[in-house]
Amino acid sequence: MKKEYINPILKSTKSVLENMIQLNPTEGERKTESKHFTAQGINASIGVTGSLEGFIYFSMEEDTALNIVTKMSGMEINEFDDLSRSAIGELANIITGNSTTKLSDLGYQCDITPPSIAIGDNMEISPAKGESLIIPLHTKIGDIKINISLKSS
Repeated sequence: MKKEYINPILKSTKSVLENMIQLNPTEGERKTESKHFTAQGINASIGVTGSLEGFIYFSMEEDTALNIVTKMSGMEINEFDDLSRSAIGELANIITGNSTTKLSDLGYQCDITPPSIAIGDNMEISPAKGESLIIPLHTKIGDIKINISLKSS
């Protein structure tokens, strides 16, 4: 996977987490998976179409998701309900929308699909486009894994 696909997504994710939720994420060790990856907890996925095709997944434990929704809403959230699903989906949508704007500046014209939320432990996800790059981000309220599976169309 080309580095020029990755940097706009990583920069957008960090920027949204810093500006919208006041988190200062630090990047963990990147890992490439060639067949599938195992997702835990709460997973928001957004499809990418156009010059690039594939998916971007944002995975986190339920406690991390609840902490994020609490910060986004300004209310204490203790249950992953419809409001929580909507908020995590919107967060993924904002990040991916910002990412595709940055990719457009590099000449990649992309559209995104509405977010999907999947909940569960040890879910095996097999990206249709082959390998995926997993980038863990560590924050004071929990970890978020960005799983990027994109290739040129």
